This record gives sequence, structure tokens and C-alpha cells, in this order.
Amino acid sequence: MLEKLIISIYNCSIDRKFISTVEILIVDNDKDQTAEAISLQLKYSGSPKFKLHYHNYPIKGLSNVRNEIIQKALLFDPDFVVFIDDDEYVTQHWLNELMYTTVKNNGDMVMGPVIPAFEVKVSKAISKWFFLPHFENNKKLNFIMTGNLIMRAEFLKDHQLQFDTRFNTTGAEDIYFGICVLKENGTIYYAAKALAYENISKKRGTLKWLLQRKYRGANSFVYILVLEKKIMGILKKLFISFIYLILGVVCLLLIPFRFKYRYFGCIKIAESLGGFSGLIKIRYNEYSKENR
Repeated sequence: MLEKLIISIYNCSIDRKFISTVEILIVDNDKDQTAEAISLQLKYSGSPKFKLHYHNYPIKGLSNVRNEIIQKALLFDPDFVVFIDDDEYVTQHWLNELMYTTVKNNGDMVMGPVIPAFEVKVSKAISKWFFLPHFENNKKLNFIMTGNLIMRAEFLKDHQLQFDTRFNTTGAEDIYFGICVLKENGTIYYAAKALAYENISKKRGTLKWLLQRKYRGANSFVYILVLEKKIMGILKKLFISFIYLILGVVCLLLIPFRFKYRYFGCIKIAESLGGFSGLIKIRYNEYSKENR
């Protein structure tokens, strides 16, 4: 997947009126340096438009490695830093579109869409839940996800922004990062044409994985509300979780019917339980055993 990603970046068109140089930094979070060989191969077979760099950082934790990426990236003295995940690949005009939207809106952060690409055929009853909401081009947002994100380097340095290490093993570090950006009066926009695709493996394209992700999302959301002391938000989420639980139980009757909403009840039950567990400070450490 890493090879596919880098090759897709090499194939990007570059508008020289906006982009002069591109440094690609691979941060390998594996102590065995398993990405080193392919990184070196890609370094010497790439396009002259890009310079590829490899860095090994074996300390685990989602926030830890993202902070390391920012620290190392800023050493290149860039105008912008772009996050793209290693299980994704990008389209030809991806980088240009991120830049166009950033320049047009004078944005501090710009996020592009991430579209699921399934490794094997998955039923619509499962695949529909992987598609994220899309927005109009140049729309101002109030959240961040780092799977496809450009950040103004000056803003990062001026505000000393980092990812919170309390989210190292739980995920949602990007959501909380977005809250910190907004607290510093940062602006976030949407680049609808800056398309990236996320590889959804056979293991992930299942109901079990989906329920775990929905549970974790609700769990992390409530944890953030608690951190931010959003009392009304907590009460609202508690009420919604009760509604989801009741609705979910009723909608379990849909499971025998083959249509794309058949798992609606399961999804809502998972979200409700995730919300309740977050309220009593039970955290779901989804990434504690993963090789991140």
C-alpha cells in the first residue's frame, strides 16, 4: 500500500505557479524498519519533481508519530505540511486542488475527501457506512480528519500545535487536534476535488470491524466532551444514546431483510454503548495492539 501511495503522488500534476518543491517524508513507526527497503527503492525510481526521505520512529502511539511527522517536516522549512495515510492513494490533481483551496480561502487547514476502495466485494449493507459526508468545494468546516489534510506551516509554528498524547491508543487524535485549531482561531476549509482513496482490506470490510469503529467513535466523542467540560453536550449525547439504544433494538428486526439499511439497528446500538461507556470513563484502546 505504501508503494501504491508514493507512486500515486509521483503521478500528481504540479502547478508551478503554486508549488515549487515537494518533499515526501515517510515516517516508519516499526522498530524493525519494515518500510525502509521499499522507501529506498522508491527514492531512486521516483520523479525529479519530488524528493523522498525516510525516517524511522519506533515509539508507538498515534499522537506520538503524528507529532514526529510535524517536527521532522518543519525542518524542511516548508510553507505547508500535508498529511496522507499510508493505506491511501491519491488522484492526479490532488495536490494542486489542496493548494488552490488553501490559497483561495487563505485557510490555515484544508481537508479533502477520502473515498473507500474495497479490497473485496462488500455488500451495500456494510459498505454504505464507510462513506463519509461530502461538502461543497471551499466550504468552511468546524472539524478535522488527518487522512487527507494540508496545514499552513506558519500556523503550526506560531501556535506550537501538537496532537494530544491522551489519544495515542484510542484514535480521534485528529478530531481533538481540530478543536485545538479552532481554539486558536484557525480556519478549516474543504477541497472537494482533492480526492484520495482509502484501501479497505478484507479484514476491515466486515460488520464486526464496523461495529468496533462506531463504538470507538462514540466513545471518543464523549471523552472529548468530558475533557472540554461541555455539560450540555454531554447531556445531549446521553439523551441521544438512549434514543439510539431503543431505536437500535427495534431495528434489529430489519436484519433478515436484504437491503442496505439492514444493519442500522446494530450500528445504533454500538454507538449508544460507546456513548454510555465514554460517560463512565471507559476508553476503547483500539490501537493498543496494532503496529502503528
